[in-house]
Amino acid sequence: MKPLLTVSLIATTIISTTAMAKTVDWTPGIGGDISLMVGYNKSNSQFNSDNHTTENLNNNGDDQNKMFVAPIGSLSYTFNSGDKQLYFGTSRSDIALGRFHVEAGYRQKFADTSTLTLSYIPGVLSQKTWQDPYLQGVKRSKTNSNINAFSVKLDNIRGSRFSGQIAYGKFSVDHENSGNDPFLNLTNNEKASLNRNANVLYTEGTFVQPFSRSLILRTAINYTNIDADGRAMSNNIYGAAATIIQLLPQSSLAFTLSYKTALFDATHPVFNKKQQDNKFGAFLAYEYNQPFNWKNWGLVSLIGYSSTQSNINFYDSNDVLVSAGLNYKF
Repeated sequence: MKPLLTVSLIATTIISTTAMAKTVDWTPGIGGDISLMVGYNKSNSQFNSDNHTTENLNNNGDDQNKMFVAPIGSLSYTFNSGDKQLYFGTSRSDIALGRFHVEAGYRQKFADTSTLTLSYIPGVLSQKTWQDPYLQGVKRSKTNSNINAFSVKLDNIRGSRFSGQIAYGKFSVDHENSGNDPFLNLTNNEKASLNRNANVLYTEGTFVQPFSRSLILRTAINYTNIDADGRAMSNNIYGAAATIIQLLPQSSLAFTLSYKTALFDATHPVFNKKQQDNKFGAFLAYEYNQPFNWKNWGLVSLIGYSSTQSNINFYDSNDVLVSAGLNYKF
């Protein structure tokens, strides 16, 4: 199970370059940005929506290659005081793992340079998954999943280099039918243990260490509790990430390494063992400001690799993403 909240929140911690590196001035009035991204994604996950049929539950999915075009953007309104802001939209950072969500929120700056952000993810954009991922030898049916979540974040706590975030949400699968393949011969209790609907709690602490005006290290540790309706799907995720940010005269880049381990609560009835996943990620993001002297425009690009190694081969996956695009700020 990959709840949208977990992925999108972690994605926002590993991709943004200049946003992490320096404070953005808030100008009273309406502002925002619009991006058009073109990219390529390669994935062999069993949960890739192009892997309709699987012949073997003991392997990862077939390699799937896809090109995509993704328009995304955000809109904000800053009050005349210059320290309060409302915002709504999507984030470029979510392109990293191919996930998108719409977020609405409120930001407040304080005299000690800390910033409080209150936000809500309304679940208006859905993510495709399988009604029953464990069907073998027949075409699996798709269904929608989404997240509704609230988040509280405090950056630069009391003027320090520390930041913290806590988020809570509900992950929902529209038609949850996991384990209903008659060939699996599962009991009703075993089927119920595969229910992916869940409450999700996410917490993160970060620290930023500048080495110079142009070189910055950002480190983060995070914890996620997924309290699923099915005990075999409930798990705790422990993660860490480190990002090196380099600011150049007209551009910026960020390189991130991340690691997470997921420990599940109960035995998976299909595979007769408790699931345990180790997840690795490496991402390089680059932004070039004002190409061809175009004011307010930027070229943005991302190369990313993520890998999940599980003690259950069905959940193994490797993902490669390459994207590039134009961003316009107003």
